[in-house]
Amino acid sequence: MLPLKERRLMIRYALLMSLTVALQSSQFAIAHDVWLQTNSPVVRTGEIAHVDLRLGNHGNHHRDFKLAGRIDLDWVTVEHVTPDGARTDIKDTMFTTASAEKEGYWTTPLVATQPGMNCVVEKLDRVMQHGTSVRGIRTAKTYFLVADSLDQPDLDNHIHESPLGLPFELVLQTCPLSEVVVGQPITVQALHRGTPISDVVVSFIPEGTELKGEFDSEYEFRTNDEGLATFVPQTANQYLVVAHHTAEDEKSDEYEFTSYASTITLHVPRQRTYVQVR
Repeated sequence: MLPLKERRLMIRYALLMSLTVALQSSQFAIAHDVWLQTNSPVVRTGEIAHVDLRLGNHGNHHRDFKLAGRIDLDWVTVEHVTPDGARTDIKDTMFTTASAEKEGYWTTPLVATQPGMNCVVEKLDRVMQHGTSVRGIRTAKTYFLVADSLDQPDLDNHIHESPLGLPFELVLQTCPLSEVVVGQPITVQALHRGTPISDVVVSFIPEGTELKGEFDSEYEFRTNDEGLATFVPQTANQYLVVAHHTAEDEKSDEYEFTSYASTITLHVPRQRTYVQVR
């Protein structure tokens, strides 16, 4: 057995390393965005929707749509919202795709039993150290349709239009299944504490595309007085829609300001999927 003095030194070193890792993880998370995505925008009733919880979008001014580590599940809530508005916590069913710490992402197979538009929503609210004490709030959504028939799916609800009561969120004004297609406008609304917020930059990032400069007018737009921003996709792809907002006036003894980010992922097809809207 090691002498008492050496054991104490080892314990102090271990505690110091644990604190360092915790601080690095906090800095890591606040500097990145969180998003959710599914393997398919349409799933047959009773089949599996694979839901991923991902962390990244750190490079190129938060506009690269690339992985950059793995979020700590203890920091987030992840819920499945069914067409009738019921919410189910699915965080405990998630598992990692990588064995190494901070690599890969979280995923879970979700049995889709209720036909109609389904949503998965994430929220993170944590005070972190990023050079200074910052309250970081990160929200994310993705949508998929559950249908009895994949050839002629029915859509009889539009839960994408309803805010979910998040502190900062993007709300789709365009149906992700019946209206999202190459060449047609996609409109989102940015809400801060339930109120439309203007002059927020919304980026529509196609996977694999690098946005240019400080502001890329082809893919980025500022919200108007009603909090609305519109983009017309020219290529079929998966898109990350992301907005950020810094509230300098939202501070306390624990943190100096609040940093918000919200994302939605969208599958944009070349041709509109035939959906029977009721």
